[in-house]
Amino acid sequence: MVKIICGLGNHPAEYQHTRHNLGFDIIDRLAKTIGSARPGRAVWFDYATIPAKGGDIHLIKPLTFVNRSGIAVVEAMEMFGAGPSELFVITDDFNLPLGTLRIRTRGSAGGHHGLESIIAELGGGEFPRLRAGIGPLPEGAPAGEQGVIGFVLGRFRAEEEEIVSRMISQAVEAMELVIADRLDAAIQLANSANPTPGE
Repeated sequence: MVKIICGLGNHPAEYQHTRHNLGFDIIDRLAKTIGSARPGRAVWFDYATIPAKGGDIHLIKPLTFVNRSGIAVVEAMEMFGAGPSELFVITDDFNLPLGTLRIRTRGSAGGHHGLESIIAELGGGEFPRLRAGIGPLPEGAPAGEQGVIGFVLGRFRAEEEEIVSRMISQAVEAMELVIADRLDAAIQLANSANPTPGE
């Protein structure tokens, strides 16, 4: 049973609704959809606690910047008495096409520095995660890390907003299944999500 759902993103206002803050946007929509969340703040993260059949679940948003997310996750796990298998992470992924969702029960960071930080702090990647596609990188983007940074810290184009909204809605549906302790159903829903509206 999941106890903590952590959406990754950068806390300062200037990063709101950037591609890299998609994890925050999904967490916010999830809390709003459920409607009974009790807000709070710890040293390294904001959180909202929601009642669930098997006990409270805590939706958290780190205050550490993406690349140091592991610090917030460790604090949350200690505060709420959770182990790695009771953690679920939501993150953006520029390696996945825009609108695509993928849930994996374990794995590597896949080049995402927030996941790298969490894996380093926990000593392994034995926790489930949902990746929300924001890719691909645009043609002509600078090579290497600089091109990636510029892309993920940018905002979605107007013509992408409908796909993004649909993806967030599908991610929330999947996470509601996770909260209901139906991980297999969540995996099936997320991994078959259609990024094209109207189809």
